[in-house]
Amino acid sequence: MGLLLFILSKLSARRARSLLRALATLVFYLGVRRRIALENLERAFPEMSPRERWRLARANYRHLGECAADFLRSPSLSDDELGAMVDRGDWEIVDRFMRVRQGVIVCTAHFGNFELFGVYAARNNVPLTLLTRQLKGSANARWVGTRALAGIKEIHKGMDNLVQSVSAGEVLGLLIDQNMLLKRAVFVPFFGTLAATTPAPAVVAERTGAPVVLTVLVKVSEGHYRMHAEGPFTFERKTDDRDRDVLEFTTMINERFERLVREHPEQWLWLHRRWKTRPVQAAQPAGAGDGGGATGRQ
Repeated sequence: MGLLLFILSKLSARRARSLLRALATLVFYLGVRRRIALENLERAFPEMSPRERWRLARANYRHLGECAADFLRSPSLSDDELGAMVDRGDWEIVDRFMRVRQGVIVCTAHFGNFELFGVYAARNNVPLTLLTRQLKGSANARWVGTRALAGIKEIHKGMDNLVQSVSAGEVLGLLIDQNMLLKRAVFVPFFGTLAATTPAPAVVAERTGAPVVLTVLVKVSEGHYRMHAEGPFTFERKTDDRDRDVLEFTTMINERFERLVREHPEQWLWLHRRWKTRPVQAAQPAGAGDGGGATGRQ
């Protein structure tokens, strides 16, 4: 990783993207996690031909390589250079909460250039805290170090830590597209199949009263991105069944995210085992096992 970062630092932005696109394409043809990506695409887009899914998977790898190049080069970019790459788009939705130092919950995902999203937020004086899984190994240490250079704070567990972050007026970034362990998940439809999903946005919103915003950095062309945000949304207790209210809110957020993926399918992380954890009816809150009335393949 150190050698790669050195090489990228010596290349122009265009050449750096070309290099990592080529490396990502090589990884695709070597078959690294390719089967997972193709299986996920078959589940999500059964109407596509195998050839179409193959091409989409290859485009996804190339997209990830290009985004990685822009992220890894970000420490050397000036604020003006970074600003020229990102169209603020809907950023005002988040920014207005920062002007009054109000905590906000940002639902985001491994979509578009998700790493550069964090860099852009931190560089724009947003006190961003991300709930992430702890990464191990020297290569991952370099990756995490690039986040830290931008001023991104990471926490790895603890609902109390999440609540404290929002209560302190920070922007709490929660990834909503990761497979969850059964004991921590609610099951909501995602591309027609129930997916183990974090209820954390609804739970933290309930405990803090903070607004929730769905925010991603969408790639619009090579080296250029646009901030997309939807909301704010308020978690409300609509019934006497808290579990059902949490489930309904989580379903709504995921439906909106799915629409984004359908619009830009090459920009989501299809390499992840999104549907790995399967529902067990008896282990779920009331209403969670059937998606709150929604149907889906299991």
